[in-house]
Amino acid sequence: MKRYLLLLTTLFTVHISSYAKDYRKEIDSALTAFNKQGKFNGSALVTQYGSMILEKGYGYKDLKQKTLNDSNTIYQIGSVTKTFTSTMILMLQEQDKLDVKDKLSNYYPDFPEGNDITLENLLTHTSGIFNYTDDSAFMAKEPFKHHSKAEMMQYFKDHAIQFAPGSKFGYSNSNYSILGYIIEDVTGKTYFSALREMILTPLGMKHTGCDFAGLKDKNKATGYYAIDGNRGMIAPKVDSSVSFAAGGIYTTVGDLNKWAVAMLHNQLITKADWQIATTINQENYGYGWMIGDNYGRVSIGHNGGVHGFIANLFMTPDDASVIVLLSNDMGNDLSAIRRTISAIINDKEYQLPAGHREIKMTTKQLQEYAGNYELAPGFVMKVFMDGNSLMGQLPGQNAFQLYPAAPNEFFLKVTDAELRFLRDKNNKVERVLLKQNGRAIPGIKK
Repeated sequence: MKRYLLLLTTLFTVHISSYAKDYRKEIDSALTAFNKQGKFNGSALVTQYGSMILEKGYGYKDLKQKTLNDSNTIYQIGSVTKTFTSTMILMLQEQDKLDVKDKLSNYYPDFPEGNDITLENLLTHTSGIFNYTDDSAFMAKEPFKHHSKAEMMQYFKDHAIQFAPGSKFGYSNSNYSILGYIIEDVTGKTYFSALREMILTPLGMKHTGCDFAGLKDKNKATGYYAIDGNRGMIAPKVDSSVSFAAGGIYTTVGDLNKWAVAMLHNQLITKADWQIATTINQENYGYGWMIGDNYGRVSIGHNGGVHGFIANLFMTPDDASVIVLLSNDMGNDLSAIRRTISAIINDKEYQLPAGHREIKMTTKQLQEYAGNYELAPGFVMKVFMDGNSLMGQLPGQNAFQLYPAAPNEFFLKVTDAELRFLRDKNNKVERVLLKQNGRAIPGIKK
């Protein structure tokens, strides 16, 4: 295998020639690199042309217990749940139990503007219904409590419609919660009972369910807002009555692969309905599926996030490839990792984190950088010592350790960010330059 390396400041590009393919080894090496740089903590599964390439875990399932992630680790998948909910709606339509053209008022006569909102509007995020996860006050406390259907529906009704139904795209988790309630009304079963009967049992998805908070299983992962080396900030568990049909499912990479294969082979809905579901309505979104491009081929899938967990499931029908990435570290960027894996199996160039080499600095040297740095009017980053470690903290966020890479230069392990401190003519630290996501934000020491 030939390699052509192009060294850059923060990354290197690898070109793999098409005549020598060891995809499993290449993907494993890439995921290991992401893991070592603190950019992937979770489990991955990759298939192509129906053959398994890789199914493996990386990093910790539970930091305190020092248990490792593997292919059996159970994660919450957030909005990937929407792909299940939309499919159940289409299955019920094929059974003549509902129609996606039905008005919301058919099911809830008192819902504001329900005569103008269809089930299709709910499926495609074109209803105009307020997205409950945009309410910071609600999200600060309520997701961790049980809420009844009546409570949630009243909450949705109390918020004004954001735009005329059908006029534009507005992603709203509320849409899919309502679809879940309609599934319950039509089937006479709870959402999870209907899910299990219609999808999980037929597909043999034995490690998938909805009540993650109440799950007792040795394979259950602990969810973290972020993992920094051997430390992690544990995220509270969201109650499934709130995440519900918009984001309440938990599963494994293996079970999600069964789900993807079933959809690719029309095992649950007709080919015609699958075509409709994966046709762009607005903003690259169909019926619960995101539609994109993968090296000239159509890519279908969804991403998801819920406190402590993120998920990424995408498939390319043309080569029957499936990429599943599940993480219990919200600081990871799964889309970037998926693009790397996709590049590998398509023999394209890809980028890996080059990594930083940490140097030793004394406590006295680190102390020189402590202070408050104003990045924008009223927006101050606090840099302070915690024992022998230098920490950085932005307003409303948790503090993370800053690791020295060179005099005046530091990096974070929880995210791809760097800080460069600048000194005045008297060699006193007076400014900082925060580099992240291709941007450089200056800050003045106050």
